[in-house]
Amino acid sequence: MAKWIWYSGDFEIYHSEQLHSRRTEYDYGYPPMWHVSRPEFAVYFRKTVDFENPVTLTIHAKGEGYAERIGGRRIGGVNREITLPAGRYDLAVKVQNLETFPAIYIDHEALVTDESWTADLPGEAPKRPAGTEPEFTKKDDDPAVFPFAYQDLVPVSVEPVEGGLLYDFGVESFGPVTVKRVKENGRVSVYYGESREEALDAEFAYLREHIEEGDGEIELRPRAFRYIFLKAEKTEEALSLSAKLQYLPLEDIASFESDDPLLPRIWEISARAFHLNSREFFLDGIKRDRWVWSGDAYQSYMVNRYLYNDPAITKRTIRALLDKQPYRMHINTINDYSAYMFLGTWEYYFATGDVKFVSEVWDNLKALYAFITGRLDPETGYVVQQPGDWIFIDWHDFDYEGPLCAEQILLHEVYRVMAELSALMGEPDPGYLKKAAALKARILKDYWDEEKGAFIDSFTSGKRHVTRHANIFAIMYDFVEEDLQQKLAENILLKDEAKAITTPYFKLFELMALGKCGHTEVLQDYIDSYWGGMLEEGATSSWEEYIPEKHGIEHYEMYGDKFGCSLCHAWGAGPILLLGRYIAGVRPTSVGGKTWEVVPAPGRYQHFKAVVPIAGGSVTVEYRDGKVRAQSDIPGGVLKYNGVETEI
Repeated sequence: MAKWIWYSGDFEIYHSEQLHSRRTEYDYGYPPMWHVSRPEFAVYFRKTVDFENPVTLTIHAKGEGYAERIGGRRIGGVNREITLPAGRYDLAVKVQNLETFPAIYIDHEALVTDESWTADLPGEAPKRPAGTEPEFTKKDDDPAVFPFAYQDLVPVSVEPVEGGLLYDFGVESFGPVTVKRVKENGRVSVYYGESREEALDAEFAYLREHIEEGDGEIELRPRAFRYIFLKAEKTEEALSLSAKLQYLPLEDIASFESDDPLLPRIWEISARAFHLNSREFFLDGIKRDRWVWSGDAYQSYMVNRYLYNDPAITKRTIRALLDKQPYRMHINTINDYSAYMFLGTWEYYFATGDVKFVSEVWDNLKALYAFITGRLDPETGYVVQQPGDWIFIDWHDFDYEGPLCAEQILLHEVYRVMAELSALMGEPDPGYLKKAAALKARILKDYWDEEKGAFIDSFTSGKRHVTRHANIFAIMYDFVEEDLQQKLAENILLKDEAKAITTPYFKLFELMALGKCGHTEVLQDYIDSYWGGMLEEGATSSWEEYIPEKHGIEHYEMYGDKFGCSLCHAWGAGPILLLGRYIAGVRPTSVGGKTWEVVPAPGRYQHFKAVVPIAGGSVTVEYRDGKVRAQSDIPGGVLKYNGVETEI
């Protein structure tokens, strides 16, 4: 099949550039706070061809350029009919494009463009396979236009209020809005809101448009909204709007039913938030940032595997975040977000067995590794804050007076993962495992507090301050043995001494740690209370943060802004992962899911039925009256329940 081809990575880098340029707040553009690369300007596409007879064809190109026989003369320009002589020779198509990125397409019975071509930069050896995407297989396709789907949206109500019209579309949505107006309306203002209060607040609504006086329809850029307030300067006569949902047509594989009456609605808001943020890449939220953040994306890779299991969006997101060498700052400027790049790539490989993708990003990972290890404290080997760094982990009160323990555990994982990936790429270990062992010994010496039975934040301040985060990582990543993991869960996670986590982001990690330690009912109760609490406050998708002590409009405030809290955040989709991985108990046990297991933990559920994606197929797990039944459309599975193992 003929496909549009380009320099590998250019598609992701171009759409990342476009996406990161679209954030606006309060009528002004909001540039990203980290470096975003641009695609290559000139690319050479090469392939060895063998024609028995002369071939007349057209090389369709995004850009300008020509074809030549390497070592010979030019054959002709792109975007016009040319004749290639009979014989075997090396063909090169050279294209430049300042507007988007160079790409070519040939569809002829004797020659097509596909991954068998190389795409290289001037001066590079022809070794890099060309980039492709499965959606771009026709001559009229344009790789610079992302292939979204569209659906008309119908408001559930249109209410005259405060001299304008308030449209309520019922649920959180994202897409373009078309305003119909006449000249008599004068200037028309459009205010978007995730809540009714936001849409009606002309001063503090994050997103708004102002349309100058005129006749006819005008389509506005895609925005996030549930409510839209439309207000004319002079008269509302003949004024109206319509909206479309802009989305990526990803089909759910997973489902979960149980006797818990809240779960269907919790699943619904989690899945809606995740779908809306699954776009060119995994976004953080659809209203405020609309950026690609590595920590948010790391969780999205996991949820993806338990909802629609689409590898393409995970690969696009990793490529976009890795951007281009050389690295001048941490990913998103955040130390821990750089670490997630290694963990996310390894976990993607373990789930899919996609060696080809790892090989394509391996040079970038090695360069990123060199960057982060070059910024460690030279005496201790710890992650420390250097100029321009953001030590994040979570929105929480940490003891930042010294190197943070949670960062060091992530660094230990980076060493471990680099050893695995290096072996996969056939390269010798230059000391990754040795560094991991030395770092672990130092962490246990400096951060473990025997009296508290926990890891402390920092050993330099003398405060011996304990938060949940490092202890959660110690469980999640098997940093300590299983018996100590259980003690950490009991000493820290199941008690109230350490301040509670309020973001669904790190709450997901905490619930994963509890699920891993077998505290199923705690996990179930928290899903009901936390996400159920959002439902009681009127959520139609999962939020960026939920603090039960807040009420009403108080929930919308964050970052010092009246409506700063995102009410549609991808990191709030955690219940999908938790139910599939820890309640249904489905997880791969070898690379590519060649083997996998089902270890159900029904907890307080009297019955449940789950469909969970696994290794290119799915497994259905049913529990009722103390009995479990599992069936799948792929081999390799083992059901483990009540001490019995049975092949599925």
